Amino acid sequence: MKKNLLNGCSRTSVFISPAGYKKFTKKSKFPRQWRVKCIFHDPTQTDKYPNGFQFVKKFSSDDLAYLKEEAELQKDIMEDMLDNRNYNPITHQYMTKKVVKLHPKLPIIEALKIAHQNKSKKWSTGYSNDVLRLVNDIDKILIEVGFMKLLIGDVETWHIKTILDYLNLTDSVFNHSRSHLQSLFKELKQYGCTGKENPVNDVEKRVEEIKIREVLTIEDMICVHKYLQTKCYTFFRYGKIFFYAAGRSTEFMHIQKKHVDLDNQEYQVLIKKGKQYTWEKKIILRAAIPYWREILSECQDDDDYLFSAGLVPGEKPISAKQISRRWKRHVKDSDDIMDSEGNILKVTADFYTHKHLFLDILDEMHDDRLKDLEAPAQRMANHTTDTTTGKYAVGRKNRKNKDLKEIIVDTLERS
Repeated sequence: MKKNLLNGCSRTSVFISPAGYKKFTKKSKFPRQWRVKCIFHDPTQTDKYPNGFQFVKKFSSDDLAYLKEEAELQKDIMEDMLDNRNYNPITHQYMTKKVVKLHPKLPIIEALKIAHQNKSKKWSTGYSNDVLRLVNDIDKILIEVGFMKLLIGDVETWHIKTILDYLNLTDSVFNHSRSHLQSLFKELKQYGCTGKENPVNDVEKRVEEIKIREVLTIEDMICVHKYLQTKCYTFFRYGKIFFYAAGRSTEFMHIQKKHVDLDNQEYQVLIKKGKQYTWEKKIILRAAIPYWREILSECQDDDDYLFSAGLVPGEKPISAKQISRRWKRHVKDSDDIMDSEGNILKVTADFYTHKHLFLDILDEMHDDRLKDLEAPAQRMANHTTDTTTGKYAVGRKNRKNKDLKEIIVDTLERS
């Protein structure tokens, strides 16, 4: 599959060699050297590389688990370098976009890509990738829906509805895609590329079926943690830290040693919500201190990210997607986790069951042991509504957080 990149460049899908590596087991005869590869095309380099440039990352090991993990990590890194950071592996430079002004006579896809480029600096990487993925999906179907010559200034609501319907999306993805296009057309409107109204606004949202999120019981979570402690210790440690924090993996991946004040049981994360990026102080509960202290001791300097490759400190952060992949590989796909009665425990809940379980425990404790505390679950998760007053009472949060630091939540430590 070809993916269009900046300045007329493109790439094939990034693939991992050997093929079928996911089916390898410790008993398989697998090659020790693996590769992550794609073919990169640069229109200015066709004389030298008429068939494209082979962008390859090689790595080797005798440890199959390491090879599988490194393969997924290198694939994520390669895709991020090419798609988001605009790396050109031929020139070894990060490309900048050739300046093209937005105006109503631009083809729809070109205008959407420029609007994405303008807005992406204000978005999180994950959100920006989702929007770009939608734009690329629209690019693939324009011929089929007859909109190949459609100019951005001529786009009406029925064009948007036709495109979204043709993509055959689930109700949830449809609504998210509608929201993505609203953001892009809001940018385009400021350059006179649309009429007085945003053409996406009149596309009706679909009614979504809200499913009940599956959550592990505390007994099953203890069994999972016992298993991970011996099977994959660094993932076990991350699970402990994550459980007692009620945070988000996207935020945790960017925590550096300098952001942690263990003496005061606090750490800082960059919260990316809505149009604002805000540094927030969050609390380290007593039960989590040993795990924080351990990983901090492994840092070489204050700029180290706590959770780099292998979930150990390093110079570069990894993608939060790695957490879901590890959970699937080590937990969901495992037949070796046993429940308290010695039966195989098949886990189908996602990794974020940690957060929901912990907040549920805190909420229950609020009704019982923590009656005098103000909404501890809401505060741990930063789900605050009293924002305006908090901006002015700058010392209030520090005073209120003293009680959180004294909470003893050692539920998982029964293991």
